[in-house]
Amino acid sequence: MTIESDDFEQQIKRIHDVLLQDHGIVTWNDRIPDPDNPKQSRQIDISVRINDEFIHIECRYHKAKQNTKWVEELFGRKISLEASSMIGVSSSGFTDGAIKKAKRLGVFLYDLSELNDEAIKSWGKKTTIKFQYYRFYNIEVCHYLESINGLNHEEVQRDIFSKPEYYDILFNQIKYELVKNTDFYLPYGFKFNNISGGNIEILGKPIMGLSVRGCVDKVYSDFECPSIFSFNSPEQSELSIASVEKTDNTSLEIIKSSSGFSRVSIDLSIAPNAPPNSVFIGIEFDKLPGSKKYPPKIDIIGSHENPIYLKDASFVVAEIS
Repeated sequence: MTIESDDFEQQIKRIHDVLLQDHGIVTWNDRIPDPDNPKQSRQIDISVRINDEFIHIECRYHKAKQNTKWVEELFGRKISLEASSMIGVSSSGFTDGAIKKAKRLGVFLYDLSELNDEAIKSWGKKTTIKFQYYRFYNIEVCHYLESINGLNHEEVQRDIFSKPEYYDILFNQIKYELVKNTDFYLPYGFKFNNISGGNIEILGKPIMGLSVRGCVDKVYSDFECPSIFSFNSPEQSELSIASVEKTDNTSLEIIKSSSGFSRVSIDLSIAPNAPPNSVFIGIEFDKLPGSKKYPPKIDIIGSHENPIYLKDASFVVAEIS
C-alpha cells in the first residue's frame, strides 16, 4: 500500500503530535549545528530530545520502496550528528536489502502504512539489557614458530600488543571452545592446544599454532539500549487481536492491537565496549511489553562485536616440534 503526498504530510504531523504528548522537546523540520562544523546547520525532519538523548527521525515520500542507499545515508547521519538512535520512516516500505542493512547498522525502520500511535510513543524509550562477558585472567599464550633464533623477548611482546586483530582471533576462538564445552563450572581453569593464529605474524615469522591456558569467569554489565516496539499479527490466532481503522481525513489504514506489541527491536550498537580481557557472549533482559499469550519477538539490530582490549597476559614463543 502506498501513501499519497497529502496523506504523507498529515501522517508526519501526526508522528510529531504523538511524540509531543509523551516526550521532552520535539521539533519538526529542525536545524542543528554540525558537530564538526558548528557554523553549518543540518536539517532534520523530526528531532526528539529526552534528557541527554537525541533521537533523529527521517521521513521519505517515494512511490518506490526505499533501498540500501537510503539506509546507509541514515547511518551516516546517525554517526555524523551523534544521534542516540536513528529512525527511518518510508511511505512505501523498504527493499529486503535495506532491511538487512539496517539490522546490521543499527537503524530502526518503519513503514508508515503500518505505524500506530503506541509504536510512535515507544520511540526514545530504552530497555535495560544485561550484557554477558567471559572475563579471562592468569592467561599464558604460547606461540609456536618454525624458528625462534634471533628473537628478542621484549620485541616479541611489543609486536604482539601492537596487533589488536590478534586479540580478536585469540579470544573469540577461546570463547567458541568454551561454548562447545558446557560441562564446567565458573570460575574455570582451561587449557586449549588447538588454537589457530590465523595469518598473524610475530616479527615477520608466521604463527604455526597456539596453546592457551588460564582462568575464565562470567561478568555482567547493565546498559540501557534504544528500543522501539511495533505490532505484527501472529501467524495463527484463535481470537481476533488486531483491528484496522482509518485515520481522520485520510484513507490511511493503521493497524491497532489490544494485546500489546509483538516485536521489540533493540539496538546494541551504542553499548559500551567489553571490560578488559573480556569477550561478549550474549544478553539477558527482564520485562518486555506484550501479552503472555503472544509474547513479543526480539529483533536485535546493530552489532556488539567490539574490538577486545587486552590488559594483562603472558606471552611466550617456542619452536614447533
